[in-house]
Amino acid sequence: MSTSAISAWKKAERLPSSWSALRSFLSALEQAAALPPGTLDRRFWERLYKRAQSEPAVAHHSRVAVFPVQDADPLELRVHRARTLKNGSALPAYIARDIDPALREALSRISDAGGVVLLVGDSTAGKTRCAYEAMTAVLPDHLLIVPPHVTDLPDAVGAAVRASRSAMPSVLWLNDMEQYLGPDGLTLNDIRALRRARTVVLGTMRSRIRADLPSHELVRLAEEFEVKRLWSSPELERVREHLRTRPDDRLRLALEQAQDFGVAETLATGPQLWRELHSASVVEGNPRGAALVWTAIDLALAGLTEPQPVELLRELHERYLPGRNKQLIAPEPFDVALSWATTPREAVTRLLIPEGEGLKPFDYLLDAHLRDRGPSPDLIPEEIWAVALERGAHKHERFSIALAAHANDRMDIGRRALQPLADAGDVDTFRTLGLLYERTDPEEAVHWLQRAVDAGDVLSLRLMGNLHFRKRNRQTASTWYERAAEAGDEVSQSYYNYPGVDRRPVPNELAPPAAPETEPDDEWDEDREYGPTPRTLRVLEAALDILADYAHDVLEEIGDRAVDLGDNYAFVFSDMPVLTWRQDAEWRRRMVRCFDDLAADIRAGQWPQPTCTGEEMALHIAIDHASSMVVDEPELVASIVEGLEPHQADWDWGLCIGVLFEDTDVLFLYEPWAQGIEDSDHHLNPRMGVANLQAEDWFTPFYSERARDPNRGFRR
Repeated sequence: MSTSAISAWKKAERLPSSWSALRSFLSALEQAAALPPGTLDRRFWERLYKRAQSEPAVAHHSRVAVFPVQDADPLELRVHRARTLKNGSALPAYIARDIDPALREALSRISDAGGVVLLVGDSTAGKTRCAYEAMTAVLPDHLLIVPPHVTDLPDAVGAAVRASRSAMPSVLWLNDMEQYLGPDGLTLNDIRALRRARTVVLGTMRSRIRADLPSHELVRLAEEFEVKRLWSSPELERVREHLRTRPDDRLRLALEQAQDFGVAETLATGPQLWRELHSASVVEGNPRGAALVWTAIDLALAGLTEPQPVELLRELHERYLPGRNKQLIAPEPFDVALSWATTPREAVTRLLIPEGEGLKPFDYLLDAHLRDRGPSPDLIPEEIWAVALERGAHKHERFSIALAAHANDRMDIGRRALQPLADAGDVDTFRTLGLLYERTDPEEAVHWLQRAVDAGDVLSLRLMGNLHFRKRNRQTASTWYERAAEAGDEVSQSYYNYPGVDRRPVPNELAPPAAPETEPDDEWDEDREYGPTPRTLRVLEAALDILADYAHDVLEEIGDRAVDLGDNYAFVFSDMPVLTWRQDAEWRRRMVRCFDDLAADIRAGQWPQPTCTGEEMALHIAIDHASSMVVDEPELVASIVEGLEPHQADWDWGLCIGVLFEDTDVLFLYEPWAQGIEDSDHHLNPRMGVANLQAEDWFTPFYSERARDPNRGFRR
């Protein structure tokens, strides 16, 4: 029975030629998966086969799978299988991960308005299973859209748009999301179409790829969650609790090895395969089989991530045999080697996985190899780079090779990979080269970004600003950001909503009195209060109250709806950083309470010192508005401060910022050059020591001893 025939059944392109052929296939499947005979119910399959025969054939013009989320099969969505038990179970029971509550809350929040959620972690950390379980729990009534390849994205986006027109909410599933980005991937127009269709985009990405990925609009819009490879103590305790009532040898073994390996990677036999590969290159071992696997690993790490032909592995693998005289080790025959590399271990997975007409290495092996050696210019042999450049004919393949070269400090290879696309005038390639050269050759980066700008690329306007900012040319950077904002770039538009202090002259009727003259030898009075004056605090209190009242009214109108600086402008909420624009009504309600809490502090005779990131943002916005009130509405301000003694330090908003805030890190979220800094994986995050900048962390107290009463309720 040919693989092409089985593939045609799987794709619903044709039916088995007879019931006996399908019955034989089911028997072979049980044997291959070590299942007891009869596990696959023959009567059920025969009824299914006869029903399919009686139905008219449907022309399939698209390879994109579209079906209800509740009908999704985790294995079809590429959840790694575990060792199959006698009862046919290929997946253990799901053990809740620490990120589950926050992940499911995020999916619930964007279920109607749409948005992007990305799970990041090492291979076999459990990303795909975690995403699947959250999706089926929170969005069971959504339509699931699964493009099998980057070239199927136009059909997938079209399916999402059609679903929206039929009032059917949908999820676009992008496992290994990096495959769907780049020159052949999702364009800005695609992303806008998905946002208009209110599609939930749910994706996964390996950590090493996320770290090396250039800026992409879809990733910028994503709310990211990290899935840890090694499980936490609470997660392991949940495994123990499960095993007390429902024994499972697979989970028990994973628990025993949990100090060294993640539970999910042990279930997928990753460590076992890695050890077997390392011990195979010996006399009377499987040196040729190991050489085939190492060849496939290096081809994948060089950017050829799709399955490679067996003949290519045969042609290249000899250099991976150990020793100078390759025959002294007496490598096994090629057919034996290929069988060893492609045979499933415990009916779970293989070192080389057959897919389509080729083979690809188990992705765990790539991450394990990089954990051992790390990326470097010498990691991949020159012969492999040459083969990658020769065989990478499609745009997405050239892009993948360039990223792999960049990760290994081989931009000479990256340039060669993208040069043909650049010569053809591809705008995405101009931008990508600009990003890849940014840290190693800024002048070359400017050259490519300028070409993208000249071709009308809006995102490159902002990226050019970022480049000049990092070169400390702030004025030039600001000019580029202004151009990007005028062209419609949301991040750059938000930059011009940065809350500051109104520096215009104060009207005469509110001007502070002159400071009293002091003698040169007057000593500093340590008991004298140094901080905002009573009149300054009174106006700041009024600004907080006004903003809170206005925000409450706006919230009743917009609810969960996304905001922006265009047609969906909503005062106060649109004036916050872009990462908050798609938060739900409950988040916004808690944000409004931040204004109320700070105003209450002032009324209680205390300084309004923020206790969380949300209060920091509220106070920055309030200082901005209070300083403008003094300039623009002197009569109102005069009535507000009536009866309070004027002071020479009135309206010293710089002093307010200096004494009321511990830091102003939250304002980084407005800076185009700092986009993504809220992420712990962002290169600036640990260097600058920022924390609690993710939107879901805005209301987490900085210090437990200063935390507000969680049961204090809401004013409205």
